[in-house]
Amino acid sequence: MILHKRYLPFSEDQLRSHFAHVKKNGRCIGTADKHIKHYKRSIENYNEYTERTPNRNKKPISELKKPFQIEKDEKFWTASCLMTVFHGKKRVEQFVALFKKAYGPLPPIPGIESWEECFEGDLHLFFETNLPSPASYKNWLRRNLKDRQFIPYIVESDNGRKNLEGPTNVDALLINASNGFAVLIEAKILSDISYQITYDVMRNQIARNVDVMLEANPNLCPPLDDRDPEKSLFLLLTPRLFKDNPSSRLYGYKFNEYKSVPASLGKDLSHRTDKNLEIISKRLGWLTWEDFHGANKNCCKWLK
Repeated sequence: MILHKRYLPFSEDQLRSHFAHVKKNGRCIGTADKHIKHYKRSIENYNEYTERTPNRNKKPISELKKPFQIEKDEKFWTASCLMTVFHGKKRVEQFVALFKKAYGPLPPIPGIESWEECFEGDLHLFFETNLPSPASYKNWLRRNLKDRQFIPYIVESDNGRKNLEGPTNVDALLINASNGFAVLIEAKILSDISYQITYDVMRNQIARNVDVMLEANPNLCPPLDDRDPEKSLFLLLTPRLFKDNPSSRLYGYKFNEYKSVPASLGKDLSHRTDKNLEIISKRLGWLTWEDFHGANKNCCKWLK
């Protein structure tokens, strides 16, 4: 039985397969249960309200906000859209068309000669995957904390903490265990990228995603440990409205700055010394939900 005809037309078992295992006490264990609860609870809220109130016209937003959260929930849009392509009969063809639009005719990755090579083989799709913050960044931040944070109680709260930054939660992760190719996807609907990082007020969400993209993860559970940092891409996924009007969001400014002035990315990743900023900049791409709908009409069917 599918979870929701319009917003998540897949079974619970299908969705469950898209959450990566994590290590606990040296063992890889499943994480799907805690994630599935969110989707089921939102669907229940939506169904209960629509059954009780068939006509929502002219209802106050305060009343509609909770039951209709599903309509603007990035988790639903991301899962539904990417699973539609991933489980489709033309998966490789559609991913190739989309990524050519985002990055150009050839992958900006040495050693991979075609987009088909990226998506053929042992391809996996995961949602809400945690990737560790690079040790080099955390060590650098500890040495430079007073240059990156000026609120006294926050600086004082350090008090020998082992981690000044926790793992980065990646909205979606495509990974090809056959060759190490991967894509870290940051998905947005109405929200902007986060800039309220507790200990580093200069750190933004795109730079943070790129930072973890450039780091190997040999201690994570398979197939996450197969990801090759040199063959990894970052993809921003947003409504077309904001790509057409990039100055309306912080991510529009930062993405375009990183693409047009690669040195600005180096400034936001100042702890990294062994980096080719021109190459990294080419590994950043931007697609819209409308792009996915254009590639596969079953994606984002709620788009007008």
